[in-house]
Amino acid sequence: MAEKVCRKCMRLIVNSDTCEICESSDLADEWTGLVVVIDPMKSEIAKRMNIDLADKYALKVR
Repeated sequence: MAEKVCRKCMRLIVNSDTCEICESSDLADEWTGLVVVIDPMKSEIAKRMNIDLADKYALKVR
């Protein structure tokens, strides 16, 4: 199964039909850009994207 992205929180989803974080089932197959957030408290990108959990996120979802 290909990686999908949750349209709501932009988190990469692997082998699931729902997002484990926000429980949304609105997933996208087409996305671009990848951000890996390791320490959301110190990350400027995480702050701009409103991310508070370390994980992989897409920058743009189609």
